[in-house]
Amino acid sequence: MPRLSGLLLALLSFAAWAAAAEDSALPRLRMRNVALTAKAEGVRVSTRIPTTLTFDTPINAQAVKLGEKAPVEILDVGERSLTLRALEELSEAVTLRVPFLNESILTAPVFKLTTAADVVDAQVLVFRAASAPELMQVRLAALEARCSACEAALTAQRERGTATGPSGWIVSGQVEEGIGVQVKWLRASPPSATTGLEVASVHRFKADAWVVLAVKVSNLTGPPWRPGKAWLENPSTGRRVEARTVAMAPDVLPPNGTGRVAVEFDWKRRESGPPGEAFRLVIQEAADGARPLAIPGVVLEDGTSTREKNGP
Repeated sequence: MPRLSGLLLALLSFAAWAAAAEDSALPRLRMRNVALTAKAEGVRVSTRIPTTLTFDTPINAQAVKLGEKAPVEILDVGERSLTLRALEELSEAVTLRVPFLNESILTAPVFKLTTAADVVDAQVLVFRAASAPELMQVRLAALEARCSACEAALTAQRERGTATGPSGWIVSGQVEEGIGVQVKWLRASPPSATTGLEVASVHRFKADAWVVLAVKVSNLTGPPWRPGKAWLENPSTGRRVEARTVAMAPDVLPPNGTGRVAVEFDWKRRESGPPGEAFRLVIQEAADGARPLAIPGVVLEDGTSTREKNGP
C-alpha cells in the first residue's frame, strides 16, 4: 500500500485546498460529521483534492480494503485516519472497508466512494455511534453558532422595528436637524426589457442611513405580477447590494394595472459607496423569477442637485 510522509501529505493537501480556493472550476470543499450505521456511508472523492477520513477509534491500517481494481489511491493511513483520492472519474461506486483495530473485517464499516464535479468531501469525521461525546460536542457547537446568528438577526429586526415611522426615524437619528429625507427624480427610465412591464418613473428617497427607490410600473400585458427579492448590481465591478425590504401597492399588479414598488436599502451616507457609482436595480418576480424588472443607471450617492429637495 503506497504511503506518504506526514509532511508531504500536508503539503499536498495544502496545495490542493489553495488551488480550490483560487480555481472556481474545482469542486466545492465540504467538511462532514457522520455517525456509523448498518448502511454504507457515501463519500464524495475527487481526482484533484484528497479526502481524509478521521475516526474516533484506532483503525487497522493493514486491513484497509478497497474494491478489486478500484481506481482509487490511498495516500496515507494513520492510527485513526485515512487519506485517499480518485485516479479517475468513477463510473460506479467503489467500496472501501476500514476495520477497527482488533476487530474482524466482517464488522468493518463500509463506505461507498463516488466522484462528482461540484463537491468533494475533503474532511470526514467518522464516529462509531450517534451518541459519541465528540460528535455531540461538534453538533452542539454548530447549534450554538446557528443560535448566535439567529439572535443577531433578531436583534437587528428589533432595532429595525423601533425605527419605523417618522417618530422612530427621529429617535434613531436617521432624520436629524439639517439631515432630512431628500427626494430626487432619477431619470425617465427606458421601457423595461421584461415582456409586458413598463417603468414610468423612479424616485429616490434618501435619509442618513437608508435609501428607498420608488418605481412606478405598469403591467401592460401578461399575467399578474408581484415583486420578490431585489438588489442593486454594479455592471462594471459586479458589486451587489441586497435590498432590505420590497413592498408594492397593490400587492399584486393585475393585467393593465399600474402600481408603485418601494425597494429599501441599508445605505450610510458617505460610507456605503463612492459618489457617482451607477447600479442596475433588479426586482425579481416572486412567482418564478421569469419576469424580472431591470432598471439601469441608478445612482444612490451623488452631490446636491437642483432637483433634490428636503422632504418631511
